[in-house]
Order: sequence, then C-alpha cells, then structure tokens
Amino acid sequence: MKNKKTKNLHDLATALLIGEGEFGVRAGKERSLTVPFDRKKSWYLSETIKNEQLTDFIEINSKRGQLYLHSHSVLEILYPQWFKDGNKIFSFIMDPKLLNLKTIVLCINLFGERKLETISIPTTVEKEHIKTLAYCMEQHLQVPVVPGTNQIKIANIPNFVLNCINDLPAIHSAELINFLTDKEKKKIMEGVK
Repeated sequence: MKNKKTKNLHDLATALLIGEGEFGVRAGKERSLTVPFDRKKSWYLSETIKNEQLTDFIEINSKRGQLYLHSHSVLEILYPQWFKDGNKIFSFIMDPKLLNLKTIVLCINLFGERKLETISIPTTVEKEHIKTLAYCMEQHLQVPVVPGTNQIKIANIPNFVLNCINDLPAIHSAELINFLTDKEKKKIMEGVK
C-alpha cells in the first residue's frame, strides 16, 4: 500500500467484503462497493470514516441503510481476489495474510450480531468458500470460527476480545467490548476467564 489512507481504505473495503459487500458499477464505468448497514452502527461508521480520512471515497444513504465505497484503485485490486465469474469467492487459496485483525474487527463491529454463545456475521461469500474465509479469520482471532450458511460464527467471545483488544485503536476496541455480556465483562474485570 502506498500510504496510510490507502491502507485504511483497503481495510474497510475488505471488512465490507467479508460481510455482505457487493461490487457494482456507478457513474458509467466506475467500480463501487455497496453494503447494507444497521443504522445503530451509524456513529461508529461515521467516526471510523472520519478518523481514517476516508470521506472522499464513501457515501452513506441513511434512508436506504446503504454505504457506497467508490473512486479508488483499491477496488480494482480487490475485485479479482474476491470474485470469479460474478461469484463472491473470497479466495481460492488459504492465505491468512489476505486479512488482518483490523479488517476482521471492523467487519464484526459493523455487521456482527451477538447470539447466545457466538457473534454471527452475515456474509454473501459463496457457500463452498466460506470455510476458507473462516479458516483465515481463525488464524488471526485465535478462537474457533465456524462457517455456516450465509454466516460466520465466532466462538469464545471473551477470549477473542482479550486476545485482540490491546492491538486495536481505541475506537474499534471500545465498540468490540459491546459484544460482551455484563457477566463476561465482570469476569474479565475480576481477572477470571
């Protein structure tokens, strides 16, 4: 990556692609990435975009609950890795270096939903390729990541949060803590896992 802004844009685009991000074409031939988002995540999303200086490349349509990422060569780089014959594949190779901790946490913070024992992330990656994505995520998170139908589930949430919270900027760590239950937070504060 040439500079920090390009790296930040690459991380955000990858986070969107892990979830339900889909490529399209806008303004003639310009490639864009569109993803639905939960309005409850608007503050986190807008602060992330502002802090990482990405406002020139992002449009948010609050009425439709959609985010558009556009106007950058990063999209041309990511498209051939993530798509083959119009299908979203993530990758044909099991290479954890295609992801990083920040991209995964961005995706979790934007699209994750706390279930009883897991965090569930909806994804539009083709069914037969979700296993590869889950494997690569697991290598970074150091907890079980289970592929499902149109979703990825992250288990052992307290350990996951403890493993990565110190390696992230404060905005991402603070949002991630919201996935812990009060009981889990209390155990962590007492120093018990």
